[in-house]
Amino acid sequence: MEKIPKILSISRVSETNGLTRQVIDEYRKGDYSNDSYLTSMIEQLLRRNTELGDAIMRSKTESELAELDNQADMGFTNLHGLSKGYTYHPEENIAKFARQLFALVDKYGLEVKNKSYSEEYPLLNSLLKESQSAEYQLCINNLPGCAQRFTELETSVNAFITKQNEYNSAKDDEKELESASVIKKQVIALINDDLGPYLSAMQKANTGVYGDLATFINNRIAENNAAVRNRGKQDS
Repeated sequence: MEKIPKILSISRVSETNGLTRQVIDEYRKGDYSNDSYLTSMIEQLLRRNTELGDAIMRSKTESELAELDNQADMGFTNLHGLSKGYTYHPEENIAKFARQLFALVDKYGLEVKNKSYSEEYPLLNSLLKESQSAEYQLCINNLPGCAQRFTELETSVNAFITKQNEYNSAKDDEKELESASVIKKQVIALINDDLGPYLSAMQKANTGVYGDLATFINNRIAENNAAVRNRGKQDS
């Protein structure tokens, strides 16, 4: 082995995070306590890779929020459509209840779905609160399916707000959050520019101490790069 290859920069954040965890785990199997330089590099790599893992989790939570928002939007659309449909009912008594209920729902309008989270969810909560009044409960109880639609909307809104509160609480506990893509570049640079070249040189000077670790890292990076190149061929 001449030198440890470089991790391809187009590796995914999850691939970089997983590969780096493998490197750190392999390092911990050996005794490198006499090499303060290597120890310092691994500590820095561990710190940055932990931050990368946290950033990946934030990205995952943001995706989950988007999906929960889609569910709430669909819930509102269904409620809006059902209550509007009842306004065309041939029985005037039912149509009358429907017009009253639809006036409430349409006051918030389908455009509520296009508002920011900070605007949309207080409005949806306001709708749910208004719907609990006696006059609207009478309408809902006389329009089959509407109670279910309100329940579905309330469930979706509560699920979104719970997840958003968890996300905001985690953000409040951290300072100046960096994106996963930014941290990934830094982790790759630490391995490509520092750890890889150092171990390539040290395994030649002292194979007994550094050989296994250098070979392990060499093989894992080669496997990662092969998977990345394969994916590129499939996508082209």
